[in-house]
Amino acid sequence: MPLLPVLLPQSATRNPRALARRLLSGLIVAASMGAIEVSAQMRAEIVPSFVEAHCVRCHNATDLEGGLDLEAFRFQADDPDNFSRWVKMHDRVEAGEMPPASNSKRRHVAPEDRSAFVRSLADILTDAEKSRVAREGRAVQRRLNRYEYENALRDLLNLPWVRLKDRLPPDGEAHRFNKVGTALDVSHVQMARYLSSADYALRQALSQRFAGQSTTTQRYYARDEPSLVRNFWPRQGSTLTDRHAFPVLDGHAQPEVRAGRAPITESSTREREAVGKISSTFSDAGGYRWSKFRAPVGGHYTLRFKGYTLWASGGGVSRWFFNGVGDAKTPVYWLPLWHRPNLDEIWPGRRAEPIGVFGQSGGQGRFLGTFDFGPEPGVHEINVVLQPNEVIQTDGSRLFRTRVNGTNEQYINPLAQPDGMPGYAVQWMEVEGPFEDPASPESGYAVLFEDLPLREIAAGKSAVTLSVVATEAVENGDRPGWGTPAPVDVAVEVVSNDPTADARRLLRSFLDRAYRRPANPDHYEQFVGLFERQYGLGYGFAQSMISAYTAVLASPGFLFVEEAPGLLDDYAIATRLALFLWNSTPDAELRALAADGQLRDPEVLRTQTNRLIDDPRSRRFVDAFTDYWLDLRKFDDTSPSATLYNDYELDDPLKQASIFETQLFVQELLRADLPARNVVDSEFTFLNERLAAHYDVPGIAGAKMRKVTLPAESVRGGLLTQASVLKVTANGTTTSPVIRGNWITERILGYQTPPPPPVPAVEPDIRGAVTIRQQLEKHRADASCASCHARMDPPGFALESFDVMGGWRDRYRAIDEQVEAIEGLGMNGQKFAYHFGLPVDSAGELPDGSPFADVTDFKALLLQHEETIARNLARQLTIYATGAPVLFSDRPSIESILQRAAAHDYGMRTLVHEIVQSDLFQSK
Repeated sequence: MPLLPVLLPQSATRNPRALARRLLSGLIVAASMGAIEVSAQMRAEIVPSFVEAHCVRCHNATDLEGGLDLEAFRFQADDPDNFSRWVKMHDRVEAGEMPPASNSKRRHVAPEDRSAFVRSLADILTDAEKSRVAREGRAVQRRLNRYEYENALRDLLNLPWVRLKDRLPPDGEAHRFNKVGTALDVSHVQMARYLSSADYALRQALSQRFAGQSTTTQRYYARDEPSLVRNFWPRQGSTLTDRHAFPVLDGHAQPEVRAGRAPITESSTREREAVGKISSTFSDAGGYRWSKFRAPVGGHYTLRFKGYTLWASGGGVSRWFFNGVGDAKTPVYWLPLWHRPNLDEIWPGRRAEPIGVFGQSGGQGRFLGTFDFGPEPGVHEINVVLQPNEVIQTDGSRLFRTRVNGTNEQYINPLAQPDGMPGYAVQWMEVEGPFEDPASPESGYAVLFEDLPLREIAAGKSAVTLSVVATEAVENGDRPGWGTPAPVDVAVEVVSNDPTADARRLLRSFLDRAYRRPANPDHYEQFVGLFERQYGLGYGFAQSMISAYTAVLASPGFLFVEEAPGLLDDYAIATRLALFLWNSTPDAELRALAADGQLRDPEVLRTQTNRLIDDPRSRRFVDAFTDYWLDLRKFDDTSPSATLYNDYELDDPLKQASIFETQLFVQELLRADLPARNVVDSEFTFLNERLAAHYDVPGIAGAKMRKVTLPAESVRGGLLTQASVLKVTANGTTTSPVIRGNWITERILGYQTPPPPPVPAVEPDIRGAVTIRQQLEKHRADASCASCHARMDPPGFALESFDVMGGWRDRYRAIDEQVEAIEGLGMNGQKFAYHFGLPVDSAGELPDGSPFADVTDFKALLLQHEETIARNLARQLTIYATGAPVLFSDRPSIESILQRAAAHDYGMRTLVHEIVQSDLFQSK
């Protein structure tokens, strides 16, 4: 495939020889300044003569073809914009796009002349760029981004649960990633947030020590939860029985308990009692909120749940629902009440139900894991990392999300059948923990204060105030035992018999860890001086040390990645490797190898690269890399249209599984060193029951994501047809071949598209009168649009068979009431209807003339250019790993990486290894 069009300044000459002189003068000046070395033949003949013979005839002040005027266009090596335009000229001539053979005004270009020009210009550009890199380095100095800052503090202080990323301002982006120094500026707002975030994390380390929780196992019964039991009895006048929790014993209803005529719980039936639900979480009324438990400290826990699925009978007689009050009531909604449950008739379940587990600590729940309840009672276990004071919530995620529409309660359970509807019952939750982290046995407190004692003292200037979870429940009114633990403030101090000596020792150790290398003695003395000033003002030892530690964690030595131009030292390699594969700071093993000067040994570096990839922390790389390379971070930027795609509304299990599929897929490419061609097409993916149903893949049951071999006839496989990618390349209402096609050409093939010209954008017609293909055909008639659309549109058309959430479609959805509506019920219990518009046409033709009928054909065509796919993946990984764009002079290094990786089919793990072993990675 040819490269993208060149954009040059609007300057030309009517005198070709004048142009040659201007071009030549720019090259001679650059050479005289020491920027490049250019041979006499190159200066006098090849580059200027080629432009004179083949370019200026059309790109002059009179003709201005393509809006290009070359008269004043000199080579200026130190001007990035000028340099990039020469690179584009090189690329377009090399690709054969310029001079175009179809234009009679241009002479025929002999292959040897084209090759000579490309080689000569490449040498000039390479030498100029290498000269600059030798002075300045490939990358400018950069700070840690939000992801890295959070992970660095988590690992430094062994606080795997602490959440800091969202406390910091968003990072800038360059070359698609948040790793490039030119986009990572520092403002006073960021500095204030660094200080507050560091202070928060340091206090959490002290709180962890103060709470001093040993590992315990505690069982919490569903019948003890006030948030559940209070829903046994309907509110006065309410008919919204779908929202009610209800008592269950041995899988059957307890009408007397539900009516309040029998005790909620009895010792003789304690282990057999359960609380049932037939709806999912929409608000605080939904799900099971286990408020009797709040995590006493942050850390690793094991959660166990016992429960089963059930079936609730239907409600019986149909009735009208009314709008208004008093005499003004009018019937507006006829509801067959078999859609409503009869909570006094409960039977064993008919299938498994996925149960989501969430942590709640104010605001939206945080997903922790999932499992499936079956018709038979069973115990299910998940391992989680909890934040202090976090509450657990469980939720039947497949079930519908009830909500009140105004005051009328007009909704229908979409899973209901004439004889009833599914639900589930939970008996108890058991919590075991907190556990010591086996990967990081040293606590954050030990990193900060070693074994110095921590004592509770009276509040005052010399104390540090911590928020900890009370060990005793706070009673709730007249319901003894129904209270929940709650945060309380305590004042503490670290006991030191020799504050100055302890401060010096502790700061020295901490500074070397935080700086990722031995710290400058002057820096060390500055932080010691800060401690002494604070302590001299009457602040206590712990408070003064926290001030010094906070300053360290907001200082350039911690915030900025220290790299000098040229070959990196071992400490810089250790930091770059950890930031690449863990998105964090180097651990003790990497720092020790750096101190011994061993990381430059290729075998040692290879071993460490494998160790980091095989560590669970490499999932941070996968998540962050896909967040930016594939735009997964933008998944929730749009929501499915309430008019056209109501069936996707509130379908969080589908959204969640879509993101997990892509993350697990890329993780598998890395883990198993799978060939880069899997990016375009693969025989496998990762699915659970909900996503498999979305993809029409049979035989998948349960909420657990697992690796699945796709049916031979499936259109899925690879990234292009994954729901997450198809979601982020749509706007929730419509799809555009331009947007999706541009995404493929840039993210998968590595071709950059110039900004569009100032012409009106094409908006798909949701009325269904014309297709987007018909609109684009008219749009491409504009010459300024045609060349780019010829490249972008075909890949986009190949994906037109997928809707805004990645579901397969044969026809567009449209607002066209002349067509019979397709009716259904959403997860919110509301009716919806949409209309089918015109048929989808997913055929197209690549710029080289290769036709395709659908996405399967299109994938096959892309796989004929396997090296192009691998080259782009290598470039994306290089930008992410080095924090710098792939420069023109880096291209030979990328080709060398590809040559070495070819024997392993361009496996992703192999590409990572080859990048780490390259000069690109080991030099600034």
